[in-house]
Amino acid sequence: IENKIVSDCCEALIGAIYFDQGLNIVEKFILKTWKSHIKASAVTFVDSKTKLQEYSLKKFKILPIYKLLENSGPKHKPIFKVGVRLQNSEFVNAVGNSKKEAQQKAATLFLKNIDK
Repeated sequence: IENKIVSDCCEALIGAIYFDQGLNIVEKFILKTWKSHIKASAVTFVDSKTKLQEYSLKKFKILPIYKLLENSGPKHKPIFKVGVRLQNSEFVNAVGNSKKEAQQKAATLFLKNIDK
């Protein structure tokens, strides 16, 4: 099952519990069900797109440029090809099943190239 479907189901379940039982009960449900995952993710995670944005703003005072290069595949499982570049650089391209995923992957690849 795709992550989006699982997350949509979780969101619907939490919303149903909230509407039926209220905030206190849904809070207890969330904490009981995902307590170990919440503790494991207590460390702040900064995604590649954010890191690249911070780098670009610090170095060039402008945001990275993301461009949708290609959109293919069926509607239920699209494939997006996205490129990202900074001032005076070539596009670094990546693909994903959403624009956001493709942008994250492109930013990750771009950051890896900076470190070389």
